[in-house]
Amino acid sequence: MTTLRDRTAATLLTFARPYLALHLGVLGVKIRRAPFPRDEAVASVPGPDAARLLVVGDLAASGYGVLLHGMAFPAQLGGAWSGRTGRGCSWKTIADPLMTVRRAAHHPRLGAAAADADAVIVALGVPDVLQLTASEDIVASAGRLVARVRSAAGREVPVLLAGLPPMTQFQGLSPAAARLIGSQLRRVDDALRQVAAQFAGVEFVGFPSWDLGGTTLRRAFSFSAMHRGWASAVAAGLEVSDPGPAPDPGSSVVVEAEQVAQEAAAATGVTDTSVTLAA
Repeated sequence: MTTLRDRTAATLLTFARPYLALHLGVLGVKIRRAPFPRDEAVASVPGPDAARLLVVGDLAASGYGVLLHGMAFPAQLGGAWSGRTGRGCSWKTIADPLMTVRRAAHHPRLGAAAADADAVIVALGVPDVLQLTASEDIVASAGRLVARVRSAAGREVPVLLAGLPPMTQFQGLSPAAARLIGSQLRRVDDALRQVAAQFAGVEFVGFPSWDLGGTTLRRAFSFSAMHRGWASAVAAGLEVSDPGPAPDPGSSVVVEAEQVAQEAAAATGVTDTSVTLAA
């Protein structure tokens, strides 16, 4: 039986849909104007017992907002994970700034890309927030994505579902709009948590909390900091089989991984802020 609460929620979403569709259109315009990596991609960190990672995602996986591949989420993830484990790694990406969970689950290259992966990281959900994708559709599509990955890579391959970034803090929004988008963020995160609970070896890692001192991010925002902080949190939750011995802090892999992060942070043409991430 449909309750009053269900009917009220449906009515609110009916009014919310055009508003969020407008935000999706604005996002599309911003994507066309935004910087993306222009240099030649380097998709590996050398080292022993190298792991092969597959990153499936939307904005962050595409390198939105940064000019160098080394500053983007996939490279920052590879460097952070190698730094933690002392192992080498390489990575592939299936990415599009407006990729939905459903599109990713049906992507024609997903099976082939996952076939030799030792772990798969999924960073999706921003377009689904703005499209008001139903929770049950996200659960079904994310479940299909996991099933396709494991059909190609094996039943034991770990899959990590990354929580969404705090979209409401990237630009000035009215309190009502911030509450609306915030509620949709939580709903998508909850759907991804539900999928993680359904499969052994599938984990959900929430976006690390932002220390903003009560302020809202506007123009003065470093996407490289966001990519780096998110990658560090995901790397901390990424368990890949046969980790080997604990890394020596002076090992060449750890040193090189740290150099990658330092060079990305010091790159010119990027405005950094005092915003910090608390994992």
